[in-house]
Amino acid sequence: MKYFLFSPLLLLTALDAKPVLENQSCKVCHPQIYQEYQNSMHSKSSIYKDILHKAVWDKHPAKAKGEYSCAKCHTPSDHQLMNGKSQLADNPTQQSEPISCQLCHQIESIEKHAKSNKNIFTSKDKHFFSANKEKKGEKIKFKQESRFFGLLTIQSGSPHHSIDYSNENYYNGDACMGCHSHKQNAKGFIVCDMEVKQGDSKETCISCHMPKVQGSLANHKESPSHAFHGLSIHNSPAQTLAKYVKLTLDQQANAFDIMIKNEATHALFPQPLRLAQLRVNIEREGKTIPLKTESFVKIIGTTGKMSMPWLADSIISDNSIKALETRKIHYDITLQKTDKLIVVFGYYVISPKIAKKLNITDKETIKFIPLTSKRFILLETSEQDK
Repeated sequence: MKYFLFSPLLLLTALDAKPVLENQSCKVCHPQIYQEYQNSMHSKSSIYKDILHKAVWDKHPAKAKGEYSCAKCHTPSDHQLMNGKSQLADNPTQQSEPISCQLCHQIESIEKHAKSNKNIFTSKDKHFFSANKEKKGEKIKFKQESRFFGLLTIQSGSPHHSIDYSNENYYNGDACMGCHSHKQNAKGFIVCDMEVKQGDSKETCISCHMPKVQGSLANHKESPSHAFHGLSIHNSPAQTLAKYVKLTLDQQANAFDIMIKNEATHALFPQPLRLAQLRVNIEREGKTIPLKTESFVKIIGTTGKMSMPWLADSIISDNSIKALETRKIHYDITLQKTDKLIVVFGYYVISPKIAKKLNITDKETIKFIPLTSKRFILLETSEQDK
């Protein structure tokens, strides 16, 4: 609860302001979250900011017809485009907030469909959903009490919107499943499926990808932490996906196994354009001995050959690591005393082979990204994290 000198004129001005970009009103009270959002994939999901999305769109046959059908997940905040009043075009929304803060916080429920799920948004104006276990079930509206002849005001809630902590979708992670569940192409083939297996796990999309980090939730309400809004695998805090991928060594007399344990409730990189790899090197007597790289990928295509997602009608092969699976990689190599084993598990946002087909040369997009690593010192009792 905050105490401050109150000016009705200033409040009315703030409430009546209608910025061109929705997030401009959010950053006034939530500056740290706004800065995190700027580095997230939600802020870069349009063809004007996402190199991979643009490369796929440039190859897609729908482009020649001007039929952009990816807006409901990639640019839902472009309301003119969503309402059919304009075509896909470069504009401030596409550049800065294709998926705005307000849009995600207005998802009331998810409709499940075979082709892809659908977000259902609340019809209530300035009504935002959020999660707070301590306040679960509460619906908070802006209140203010005037004292000392209007010179002192006691305020609770936000003057810009109501806050609804009763929506279960924001606690179990289902609020993300409107866009991040599965996608079926025009041939009725599911090109991507996260294969989420929530089960009895306490982890959700939100608890993993939006962990608590230091910093106040809002300017007008001091708090020690808030949910991280960076929303990306490789620029999130260390508590995200890397925390749920464990590497262990099983050493034998004349061989060894590397165990990859996926503690996440979804498959690791099941998107057909992704490529995950396990890279192992032995450090021996001042030399580095690289072992065979193991790849994990889902390959889709037609007539037995890899093809673009909109053409695919079958899975050619799939050795991606599934939810809650432990994968064993065997090496018929004898390890020697004092050997050091360097194990790295990481991924490509886009497989180098597919990047070549899509003419993608941007170094940041095609680079290998280490997700987690482990250094094993052999024949000793301790293991050291790299």
